[in-house]
Amino acid sequence: MPPRFHLNYFDPPPELERYVLTMFDFAWDSPEITDKQPGAVGQLVLFPHGTGSMEFGGGAFPVTGESHMLAGFSVAAPYTVDGPWHAVGASLSPLGWAALTGKPADEYIDRFFDPAEILGPEWTEFASRTNSAYRAGILTGQQAGDAMAQWIIPRLKPVPARHEKLVDDTLGWLGSALNPSIEDLLPRLSYSRRQAERLVERYFGFPPAAVARKYRAVRAAALLSQPDLTDHEEAMVAEAFYDQPHMVREIRRYCGHTPSRLGGPANPILQTMLRMKNFDRLKLVGRKNS
Repeated sequence: MPPRFHLNYFDPPPELERYVLTMFDFAWDSPEITDKQPGAVGQLVLFPHGTGSMEFGGGAFPVTGESHMLAGFSVAAPYTVDGPWHAVGASLSPLGWAALTGKPADEYIDRFFDPAEILGPEWTEFASRTNSAYRAGILTGQQAGDAMAQWIIPRLKPVPARHEKLVDDTLGWLGSALNPSIEDLLPRLSYSRRQAERLVERYFGFPPAAVARKYRAVRAAALLSQPDLTDHEEAMVAEAFYDQPHMVREIRRYCGHTPSRLGGPANPILQTMLRMKNFDRLKLVGRKNS
């Protein structure tokens, strides 16, 4: 019998709509889980069950403790978890990362770390208390996520209005096409080219060209993993790459697998992590959830 797998997405409260893309609770009750984490958006995650390790740059780093945080990855990151593995978390928008942490995202790329490093001992106490209630059956995954949302709300810091507009304008540019031109971005931003590139890297973790490349691959994989992919969507994805081998390489680089549409093995964790719910509030091009 296959391992029990569960992933539930639910909306954040209205106060977090610009800061949290989605809340989620996840469980995979298997003794050992090996896969790759797509290099997508930042996350704040409670780990009531499961320990393991994640690889960056050829080195393995421990994944232990009650919670973890990430700003994003430059490539898909392999991991191994001793299960059962349960997680409750929030996928953060670029504005959400900035407002919650007050830190440049590019300084935390390719790291999976204890949130207390940024959020302080208050977070450690909250994570321990919430995970204990989850393990005791007092809280469901969604209730633990709701508690996390309420913890986040009063701790959001203001982001300068001009920077907030830059984030919005950059998201609009990313959403204009699967393969947007850098030259189309600069007129949207009220900064010099050098300043604009520096600020995009600060809030998105990478310079504009690298952001567009990563988002193109992750969004293309999300579309191609859909069982009811339309001819129009397939053509839209194909036009975003030089050719099919280029598309396969890029999706493998950022997602860790070749989607089944391209001949790769079906994989439940990959396909659920790539669901477009992670991108709905970014208003990116592609299929929307009902």
